[in-house]
Amino acid sequence: MQRMVAIAGSWFLEVVRPIARAVPLGIALLATSPAAAQTSAALGVNEWAVYGAPYGHARDSAVPGSAILVVAPGTPSPTPWSRGAVVPIPDALAAGERITVVFWARAARPTHLTIAVQGPAPDYARVTAADVNLTTRWQRIVLRGTAPHALAATSQSLSVPLGQAAARVELGPVAVLRGTADDTAIARAFAKFQPSEITTDVRIASAPGVTLAGTLHFPTATAQARVPLVVVIQGHGPNGRGGFTEIVKRLTAHGIAVLEYDKRGVGQSTGTYEEDAEKLTADAAAVVAAMRRRPDIDGRRIALVGHSQGGVIAPAVAAADPNVAAIVMLAGSVGDGLAYLRRAIYNQMIVAGRPPERAATAADAATTLLQARVDGKDAETIVRLRATVIERFEAAGFPRPQAEAALAMIDTEEAGRASKLRSASDLRSLVIPVLAVFGSKDPLVVASDEAAEARKALANNPRGQVVVLEGLSHWFQEGTVTGGEEEVARLGPNAGSPRLVTLVGDWLQNVLTAK
Repeated sequence: MQRMVAIAGSWFLEVVRPIARAVPLGIALLATSPAAAQTSAALGVNEWAVYGAPYGHARDSAVPGSAILVVAPGTPSPTPWSRGAVVPIPDALAAGERITVVFWARAARPTHLTIAVQGPAPDYARVTAADVNLTTRWQRIVLRGTAPHALAATSQSLSVPLGQAAARVELGPVAVLRGTADDTAIARAFAKFQPSEITTDVRIASAPGVTLAGTLHFPTATAQARVPLVVVIQGHGPNGRGGFTEIVKRLTAHGIAVLEYDKRGVGQSTGTYEEDAEKLTADAAAVVAAMRRRPDIDGRRIALVGHSQGGVIAPAVAAADPNVAAIVMLAGSVGDGLAYLRRAIYNQMIVAGRPPERAATAADAATTLLQARVDGKDAETIVRLRATVIERFEAAGFPRPQAEAALAMIDTEEAGRASKLRSASDLRSLVIPVLAVFGSKDPLVVASDEAAEARKALANNPRGQVVVLEGLSHWFQEGTVTGGEEEVARLGPNAGSPRLVTLVGDWLQNVLTAK
């Protein structure tokens, strides 16, 4: 019961798994031989992953592709691996196979590092290692090694431990080449490398004391002086930027910039973290306004993509800003005030297997309590209504400790703020293109109910579209069985379903780049 109540209401009580930020930089996978520097086309873009240290992004034309990662300095640690950066080796290696790994790096002052290509604990199978001395000038660092035995794809990583580095370290693109590559092959590898995006950090002022930290993914494959932009709005919880890697890749590859940002009080954003939809809406509006002022962004072609709670905020921003070009709602609840919160609680109880009549009376009791809070009713009335909520949940089959836990989650200031939400009204007011997407196995935002509400709200908008993707959950991953959070970690990236990425990517491309 506690788990069910924790996700009731979806937009404000959902559980969103933490998603580590990863830094999109280049990794070109190329084939060479010791005798001839034969190369293949790059197979794709991989990511540096940073752990244990703050980091950011910048541009520097001195390295191939111009995208760099900046890792902040820290107090030297006795443990080199307390912080660092890694890039997985994408291909499997045969026993005895030679490999060459090349990357670009420099430091704010001379810094000694021991780097390696190796696997994880417990055996740390090592292909190669080397001591390097970074200087203030960019270096092309080359490691050559031999696989000690057959190694699976992504089982090895280029590992750059930074625990003992007291200076800022900057990292550029990586190339992985089969065989013992010579300088000609290495130069050819980087000459061919061109990332689909250049990633930079931005800072955006919102309310007093609130500065939002974001990452702007700017497409390189564009001849336009000003490009369209998609702003990604996160769901409920202390979420930082990241978690929509596949959608970002799809958009930047087709000439559309993407901005992700940390919520206020989260990550590198200042202010106090607070799940207040009005404040979060104001933050999103501030992001849009700031992006319009950039000379490289076309302010007439800014769209919003909101996931879950972000899918409620996106139409609120667009309803107040007629210059927003389009919105995409991913599992965003549709409704107005406490009535739609009541519907969400009821749906979650049905999902939990409770009888409809018992679920209805429990949801009614919870809504009545929250309305009394909003209306400022006296303490005696609140005590009585709280007792009624516990009684109704017990009647629905929950033991008293679980019913009390449910009350503690429902009777909160945050829940009461749902009375101010108007996502259905916001949608009805829009005449811009709107795409609302739901997953048929979503246990939080129940598609059979929410999609119907979305269609009603968009009934008079000829450019409104509602899509239910069969077999996908709240996190839009392929392979879903139950749709529960316990499946998330093993099903790949958040919003990584190729069906979702294609749908959203094609739709936004058509809306934002149509002549």
